[in-house]
Formats: sequence, C-alpha cells, structure tokens
Amino acid sequence: MSLVFLGFGVLFFGSCESNKDEAPQLPPYESMAIDFSKISIEDKSATEMVVDTTMWNYASAGITVFVWNTALTITLAVPVASFYQAINQTPVSIGDKTWQWEYSVNGFGNTYKARLTGTIRSEDVKWEMYITKDGILAHPEFLWFEGTSNLDGKSGQWTLFESYLVQEEVLQIDWSKTGDEVGSVIYTYVRESNNGDPAQLTIGSNLAYGLVEGDLDAFYNIDYNNRNRADSADLAVNIEWSTTTYNGRIKAEHYFQDANWHCWDSDGYDTNCD
Repeated sequence: MSLVFLGFGVLFFGSCESNKDEAPQLPPYESMAIDFSKISIEDKSATEMVVDTTMWNYASAGITVFVWNTALTITLAVPVASFYQAINQTPVSIGDKTWQWEYSVNGFGNTYKARLTGTIRSEDVKWEMYITKDGILAHPEFLWFEGTSNLDGKSGQWTLFESYLVQEEVLQIDWSKTGDEVGSVIYTYVRESNNGDPAQLTIGSNLAYGLVEGDLDAFYNIDYNNRNRADSADLAVNIEWSTTTYNGRIKAEHYFQDANWHCWDSDGYDTNCD
C-alpha cells in the first residue's frame, strides 16, 4: 500500500505585533503524534483480548487504533523525530520576520540534518521543514513538510510530501484546539497521482481523531477509500470511548456484518449498547 501517513496540535505564540524580535513558539510534539493511551485497558494484553471472545468489541477497536497509529508513526518517524528535536534548539533570526532552527538528528541508522523555518506573517505563521540525509541512500536537502498556524494558536494545517524521490503532496493534517488540549486532528490523503499500487488510497480518504463533550468524549473515525475497490466505502470504522472510564463502542460493517454499534464496558468486556 502506498500509504504515507503518520502521526500535528496546539500552537502558542507571543505577541507578534508588539514584539517583532520574538521567535514564534514551536508547535508541541503532540501536534504530530496523537496519544491514544487513554483507550488502553492494561489488565490484559492484546493477544489475550483477541483470544477472549467476550472482549471482541474492545479488541476490534484497539487493534484498529493500533494498526493505523503504527502506520502513521512508522511512516512519519523521521519527520516527527526531526520536528521533536527542534524543541531543544535555539532559533536564529534570519531576517524578514523569519526564524530558523538548524540541527542534526541521529536515528534509523542514519544522520539527518534538519532545517526548520518559521515566518511570522500578518495573519499566521508559515512553517517549513527541510531534511538532508547522510549515510545509506543519502539525499540532498528537500522540503519534507510545511504548514501554517493561526496567530491565536487555536488551529493550523500541515502538508507532508512523500519523500525525496517522490516530491508530491501526500498527506494533509488539519488540527484545532479545545481548551488546553488538541480537540481535533484530521489526516487526509491528498496524493493525486496513481503510482500503480492496487492498494493506493483515493484522494479524500481520511482518519479523524477528536475530543467532544459527553460520556464518550473521544472519537476515532476512518473513512477509507481504495482506487480499485468499489466496496471500499464499506470499510469505514467509527470508534467512540471515554478517556476516563475506558468504556466505548465501535461501528464497523465489514467487521460485524451489520451497521450497529458494538459496546464494551470499563473492563473491556462486551456489553449491550443502551
């Protein structure tokens, strides 16, 4: 599957109008790496839950989250690691309201040189991350991702390019803030070209995570479309759960052969949906 995923949250900036010499504060790591720890029930392992048929609803939700989150994490490993390292660096002003973070990142058997720039504009901040790779399969600097964030720090958008060899937009990430937390993150597949992979996604396929009011205060929805499957719309998955009591529900027609919600209790066991 030509799936380049990951995987961006909340930005705070100083008063850009009153102090033009102040660098914009970096987006936090959580803007790229969603924390799904609050869906986890630690009493049993994933293997035990799959074997235990009385925990099938929770296991189905947990496996879905794990698979997609792993795909996002692995694919975005280098961009996210490079971005994360910027937190410990001191930016330098390079003029025209632009600040630059420049440093090296060791990992994945190679050394990567990262150059992140943030330009304060009239209504937002423009971000660009350039990556150079040394060692095996080395490549010169290229723009791996870019984005913007509103000056009020409440929302923003990122665009990821697939790779040095395939410099096409592949993933768009829209985020917004609710209170002090990331309230919504939507990953949307935006690659236009068809590279011949029969499993390639269709433009508009998306994965959404968010926080809402109510007993089930978190959701994780997958709207999956495949270029070569007429029935791919039926592969949609909707998951809702409580980040405090861990009970929740899942709707996945291709899993359960129906369009109903399937629930689990606070211990992860199957229960009737009210």
